[in-house]
Amino acid sequence: YNEYKSYLSTRIMAYFLSTIILVLLSGSLAAIPEPTKKWIFNQTLDHFTYSEVSAQTFDQRVFEYDKFWSRSDDGSVGPLFVYTGNEGSIEDFYENTGFMFDIAPKFGALIVFIEHRYYGESLPFGEDSFEPESLRYLSSMQATSDFAQVINFYKTHYNITQVVSFGGSYGGMLAAWMRIRYPQLVDIALAASSPLPMMAKTAKPEQTFFQIVTNDFEMSDEQCPTIVRNGFSTLYRLYDEGSSSFDQITETFKLCSAFNESQFDHLVGWVRNAMLTMAMVDYPYSAEFLGSLPAWPVDAACKIMLNEMTKSNDPMKAIAEAAGLFYNGTNGQKKCFKIYDEFIECADLTGCGTGVEAIAWDWQCCTEFQLATPSNNVTDMFPPLEWNDEIVGKYCKEKYGVSPDPVRVSREYWSADFETASNIIFSNGLLDPWHAGGVLEDVNRRVKAILIEDGAHHLDLRGRDKKDPESVITARKQEVSLIRKWLKRN
Repeated sequence: YNEYKSYLSTRIMAYFLSTIILVLLSGSLAAIPEPTKKWIFNQTLDHFTYSEVSAQTFDQRVFEYDKFWSRSDDGSVGPLFVYTGNEGSIEDFYENTGFMFDIAPKFGALIVFIEHRYYGESLPFGEDSFEPESLRYLSSMQATSDFAQVINFYKTHYNITQVVSFGGSYGGMLAAWMRIRYPQLVDIALAASSPLPMMAKTAKPEQTFFQIVTNDFEMSDEQCPTIVRNGFSTLYRLYDEGSSSFDQITETFKLCSAFNESQFDHLVGWVRNAMLTMAMVDYPYSAEFLGSLPAWPVDAACKIMLNEMTKSNDPMKAIAEAAGLFYNGTNGQKKCFKIYDEFIECADLTGCGTGVEAIAWDWQCCTEFQLATPSNNVTDMFPPLEWNDEIVGKYCKEKYGVSPDPVRVSREYWSADFETASNIIFSNGLLDPWHAGGVLEDVNRRVKAILIEDGAHHLDLRGRDKKDPESVITARKQEVSLIRKWLKRN
């Protein structure tokens, strides 16, 4: 009884302490506290060979927050909540995954974020990590093995018995795969906005990725997709007219360097990337994730286009101004755009990000991930794009000397069939274009699907906010309920 009182007191104290911390840090409900510890895990370079290479190690960053963690006198401790880092710096995910911090006090959980190899500062070969010879050690299999090593460290050194993995997008895929590959280490997975069936090429969605982007803009105002179509048509017409119209393109899109013929496809991709990313991060409040954007950025972009049509009746100018919202942000100071710095073409039609991390994601798309189907200008508002396995294979062979394996994901992770899996939550926002390739129905009693009507890309993983739609509030309650039930069962 005394031990139970001690445990209960610790949990209650953690809950009140968390509330005080959040209030002190900010008036926002979604404030994220600084990590209580940042440390380096000495990670194995190659988990799958027995050689001199497999004996090599690299520094992998880990962020930890322990203010909510319950530890009782009898040695029992609260669970580990671990975020399986995806294609970016771990700071980006730590600062944009407030849900873990919101619910950790309810469970007395220790929060840990692990950076994915080849992203952020977890670079196995430093500045040489992105050479083709070095990239051979970048894969989701190596990454999940990395996470397993770190999780096992926490379990063995801190007497942790229960682990819940969290992740969004690719990170959500990794969270689910951790439960599938390492059920002895991970008890529950919350995989948000994770298009696993699409990756396994088994999804037969009713709508394509670009069709959902179009629908998002149409829901804002039915005129907007027409403006986008006409804007691209004008751009194509001016391009076909030749160099006499290139100055107009330069001026309309506010390009820092004069437009020329070789830039055309990239400019089209630059505009398309802005539109699709705003649909992905169509959050009900201003946010800094993937860009500095206002609340409901699709509505904001649509309003910009409508206003421009009223002002100039120029659809190309309208799409240029809407794209500028994404690349320049709500308070941007850019006087012109450097489209090759702001958008990088790659094997992922939806973009690979920028900087050297774009090379890492490009490599992963060239080796193991098969992503969105191309636009067609019939079911969507974007110009037709010729894109198939043969084109991707040629691109990857020329750039890296590798070819994509179209069945690797389904072979290694059963990403097409979860009937024998358990304790996985797949959440999808219906505003998110990626939901087309996600798990949208319950697979069994312990592989559950949660749909969020007004949710964009892994909105449920973000911290709670006064502007949250009711659908995401309900979804989070369901997620907490399932985590609590499954932890008790385990």
